[in-house]
Order: sequence, then C-alpha cells, then structure tokens
Amino acid sequence: MVSLLIAVIIAAIIFDYINGFHDAANAIATVVSTGVLPIRTAVLIAAVLNFGGAITGTAVAKTIASGFADPAIVTQLVVLAALVGASVWNLFTWWFGIPSSSSHALIGGLAGAVVAHAGVAAFKWEALGKKVLLPLVLSPTIGFVVAFFVMIALVWVVRGRWPRPVLFGLALPVVGLLGWGLLKFSTLWDALVVSTWETRIAIAVGLFIIATVPTLYGTRPSSVQRQSRKLQLMSACLMAFSHGSNDAQKSMGIITLALLSFMASGDGSALPHWMLPKGDAVPLWVIVACASAIALGTAAGGTRIIKTMGTKIIRIVPLQGFAAEMSGALTILGASHLGVPVSTTHVINAAIMGVGASKRVSAVRWGVATNILVAWVLTLPLSAALAWLTMKLFALVAG
Repeated sequence: MVSLLIAVIIAAIIFDYINGFHDAANAIATVVSTGVLPIRTAVLIAAVLNFGGAITGTAVAKTIASGFADPAIVTQLVVLAALVGASVWNLFTWWFGIPSSSSHALIGGLAGAVVAHAGVAAFKWEALGKKVLLPLVLSPTIGFVVAFFVMIALVWVVRGRWPRPVLFGLALPVVGLLGWGLLKFSTLWDALVVSTWETRIAIAVGLFIIATVPTLYGTRPSSVQRQSRKLQLMSACLMAFSHGSNDAQKSMGIITLALLSFMASGDGSALPHWMLPKGDAVPLWVIVACASAIALGTAAGGTRIIKTMGTKIIRIVPLQGFAAEMSGALTILGASHLGVPVSTTHVINAAIMGVGASKRVSAVRWGVATNILVAWVLTLPLSAALAWLTMKLFALVAG
C-alpha cells in the first residue's frame, strides 16, 4: 500500500508539473506577445510567482480533498486513475495548442475514476454543480465583463492626456492597498509573515508599483501604449501569482485525498506522523512539493498555447494586456479565497475576449474563440472517460 501511495504522489507531482507548462501561458501570453518581455524572462518571473501564489492558502486544496468524494471510499487506484486521465487530456490539448482547463481535467478525472470504482452515487454531483459547473459559467463571464468595462474606462481616462500622470493615478489605489496592509501590522516583516494572503498580495503589488512608477517620470513623455508596458508587467506578475494560488492547490488537494484515503484504510501508522494531514489541514511538505512542481513546470514554458492566447484571439497591445490580466487575476484571486477551483485558462481567455470586444465585436476572432469553447465543454466528460477507462484497466490488472 505504501508503494502505491508513493506512485500516486509522484503522479500528482507530475500532473502539477504538466499543469505548470500547460498553463504557463495564462500568465505570460499577453506580456510576451506584446513584446514587453522576452519569453525566457517571462517564464522565469511566472515560475517564481506561481510558487509564491501556491503557498498562500489551501482553501481550494481542501475542496478537492473532500468536496467531491468521501475519502473512505476512494482508493489509491482511484486517485491514480484520475491523475492519469487528467494528465493524458492535458498533454493532448497542450500538443495541439488548445488552452483547456487543468482544473476541470482533474475534477473530471476524479469523477470518472470514482464512478468506475464505486458507482454513480459515490460521487458528490451536487458539489460538482456548485463548485465546478456554476463557476464554469460565472468565472469567465465575470472575467469578460470586468475586462470589457475596465478597457472602456482606460480608453476614456487616457484619451487626450499625458500618459505619465494618468498611469501614476492608476497606480495610486494599489499604493493605498499597501498602506492599508502595513497599518494593520507593526512592521513589514509581521505583515509579510503573519498576515492574511490578501494583505501579502497588496503589499507585494504595492512595493512593485512604488519601484516602477518613478521610472515613468525619468523619461520623456511618450505614447500611452509605451508607458503602459510597465503596468502590463505588473499585471502579468499578479496574474502569475493568482494562477499559483488556485491551480497548484488542486494537486495539493489530490495528494491530501490520497493521504486521507490511506489513513481511512487503517495504514496511516506506516507513515511518519509529519506526512499525514491533521484534520482537514494540508501537510506542509505537500504544499512545498506542489508549489515547486508547478513552478518548475512553468519554467519549462508553454509556447504552443502562448501563440493561441496572445495572437489568435485578438491582436493585443500593452494597455489591453494590462486590462485583461488585472481583470483575470482579480477574478481568480476571489475564487481562491472562496475555495472554488476555477479554470484560470477560462478566465484569462474570457478577459482577453472582453478586452477585444470593448474595441469592436469583430476585433475578436470568434472562430478561434469557438474552438476554445468546444475544448472547455469537452474537458470534463473526456477526462472523466479517460479516467473511467484507466480505472477499469487497473481493476482488470489487479484482478
């Protein structure tokens, strides 16, 4: 049993690594396609911030660990089959450059494997509706609408004005967030170590703005698009952070589910105490392992999907990239706070479409968008089918 658990943990870390290079484009596609950063620099920044986001909370991990199936009826083979189904679908979509959802692939895989093992009634379908299907519709819609109106507001704000004062004005609310965060604590160290993850985000973004905005005054006035490259860099960083805060937690959750299942089977004494969950808490080693895996995967890149997201949906410029990434990041961070495993891919794609639609409806290449939508719809059932088939094969081999 211990050897099978180890196989499950390795498979989960591999899935997290695949998630990193599959979804790296979520954070860096626009910043690369607009020329703000070269791809190697962008993936390095995204990798570091994915790691940072991954260690900020475990609400999503807890949802995955116990929200969709009772750990008492889930075996190690079930978890392994779910991971195989999700990983195969991820690799398939990555190979063809389709920005599908790793989150939904994993949840679909878990559904298929649980049904193959214990029947339809064993999976919590009500939770699937509330935690997956409803956010499947709402999160991209929110990303689209927010990006649409943010882009319209930005266009009106910068019209006929000097870019540097305008961008400084846009940065002031973020600096205000920094001040709010620091006022709650006696020192910056206390704020970074003992504060909530929301406060740490405010501090990190605020420090970035303080370091960046003064450079706007050290150069000769230029176009809004040129000056907005700095803001897009900030929004790309926040997008990478938000991606880690949601996506890495799915593998944390699946490993925790495997550990809870292992304990429910009565074999928990075979592992060191520090490896096991305490209540519903995710063990520290699981958090570090998954955060590292998604960071390393992100560093491996994702150029196939970057091309789709950065150029095929719309031809994006830095100010549009800033609007899309900020809108997408805020939507994802809100979902992470609520413990909802949303698709970061869906959200940022919808935000890019919203930015394009704010210019004119025809600016979005709706044919490409339709192909992406088809992949979104197919991810859950096809990853479930792959996991179901894998579980049946495991059952045959195991006798």
